[in-house]
This record gives sequence, C-alpha cells and structure tokens, in this order.
Amino acid sequence: MKTYRSMGELPLGGVRRAVAIGTFDGVHLGHRAVIGRAVELGRERGIASMALTFEPHPIAVLRPDLKPTVLTSLELKARLIADTGVDELLILPFTRAFSRIRADRFVDMITSPPVGAEVIVVGANFRFGHGGMGTAEGMRAYGRGRGVTVEVPELVSSPDGKPVSSTRVRRLVAEGRIDEVAVLLGRPHLLEGVVVPGDQRGRAMGLPTANLEPPAGAAVPGRGVYATRAHIAGRSCAAAVNVGFAPTFRESGDRPPARVEAFLLDWDGPEDLYGLELRLEFLSRLRDERRFESPEALVAQIHEDIARTREIAR
Repeated sequence: MKTYRSMGELPLGGVRRAVAIGTFDGVHLGHRAVIGRAVELGRERGIASMALTFEPHPIAVLRPDLKPTVLTSLELKARLIADTGVDELLILPFTRAFSRIRADRFVDMITSPPVGAEVIVVGANFRFGHGGMGTAEGMRAYGRGRGVTVEVPELVSSPDGKPVSSTRVRRLVAEGRIDEVAVLLGRPHLLEGVVVPGDQRGRAMGLPTANLEPPAGAAVPGRGVYATRAHIAGRSCAAAVNVGFAPTFRESGDRPPARVEAFLLDWDGPEDLYGLELRLEFLSRLRDERRFESPEALVAQIHEDIARTREIAR
C-alpha cells in the first residue's frame, strides 16, 4: 500500500481511482466494508483503490472541548487499513480552514486530479463539507451530476442488531467491555505506548510489570484486570494487565491518573524495557480493580489472574 500525507504528494496525471472516504478511527467492521467495497470496485474497473482519511480526528479540531478519545493512532490505523488490500492511503490534514470547504467543492476536489475519483464509497452516516452539510445521499446527487458513481453500503450491525460505530466502540472500551468490542472490531482492541518507570511495587512483590504510557487521547479500557497478548522487543507473550491506580496501596479517595501495568508471562526477553514500544491486545476482562486487605491477598489474586490469562491467551 502506498501512503500519501497530502494531495501534493500524489503523482500528477490522469489516474482514476475508486476512493473510500472516512475518518476510519478503529477500522471496525463497518469501515472495512466501506474500504473493501472500494477495493472490489477498483478491481472490477481496473483502476486503483484508495482509502482517504483525515488527521487529526475532525472532532478534535471542531470540538476540542469534548476531548474525544482515539481508538487507533495514525500509524496503527494505516497498518489496519493496509490489511484490507487497498492500493493507496491518502491522509488529509484536517484543519479549521479545511473544515470550511463547501460540500460541493469537496466533491470537486475528490473527483478532479490528482485524486481523480471515478467511484466514491462512503458510509451511510458520513458527513462532509462546511458545517457537516454534506450527506451520503447528497454526495450521490453530486456524483450523478458529474458522472461519478457513489456507493453507500448498508450499515454493518452487530449480532444484537445495533449498528457498528466508532462512538459505540469508544463507549464500550471506556466501560471495559472488551469482549463486545472485539465483536465490533473483528479483532481485539489494541493499545500501544512506551514503557516507562513505575512505582516498582510489582518488582518488590516478585511480580515486575511493564508500565505502558499511552499517547494522549488514546482509548484506554476502563479500570479492571485484563487478559492480553503483549508484543515488545520483537517478541510476543501473554500478559495480565491492570488498568487503574492500585487502590490497595493508596488512601481511600486518592485517585491519581489510571496506569496500565502489564505482567508479562514467561518473559524471556531483555529485562530493561524502558523506552521500548509495547502493544497490548485486550482479549478478555477478568475482573474489576479493587482494594485488598493486604499485599499478600493481592498477590494471591494476581496469581489467579495470571492462571486465567494463561488459559485465555495461550
């Protein structure tokens, strides 16, 4: 997959494309359906397929007060989009100036060189143009006037009949409902970050942990203990992960920012992991984080968590 970070990077010429457009945060099953349809149409017509997305997330620019969380970093989103088989990825910088482009002008941009969309695929809820005035149906109308095919695949629903959406995924992640998240994503929720020093309590108890510092705004699962798969230093292993603030060792009411602490099972890699990138695949929620009567009681529970993690992540 070729990646372009602006229209200016696109090669000049009369290239025609089947273009899927969306924010694609999380690259969930609905996003895959939209991008996959562009891939199919591109192959049918013998033209290149492209996924067009925006960075940063439009909500972060238009409504920063909402402090929206992000399911996938740009790098992770690009990797997941590449897995769909699309030929190209175009990342358009989203700014306030960009948000003021009229809906019809936006369609003109996409259908004209250098993008040259011959086919456009968008989700049913896609909005575009100044004030979000453009809709999927409106894009269809624009397309008819310009000889451009616009397809709007049906919304993908989960087994409970509810539409799959990034908003719904974010809510479930925040609530720690990881098993339900995996159904909507078609994969485990991923969290990436750098390993940073912690309080060393785990090491003192004979259970050293790798403390992950996620990027600002990343969608971190709600407080609890999880079974995960960890990827670091070119190795993979099961990991029992606590998301929270270690209430056993804090005064009642003392709630610092939540930490992500991963105990790597059967780790045979380097001991010093500080500064390395750690990726966690959240497989299942084991239990709530809670306060224990003593460190010994906590250690006993952690060993139970490790045993369950080994079963789930083997």
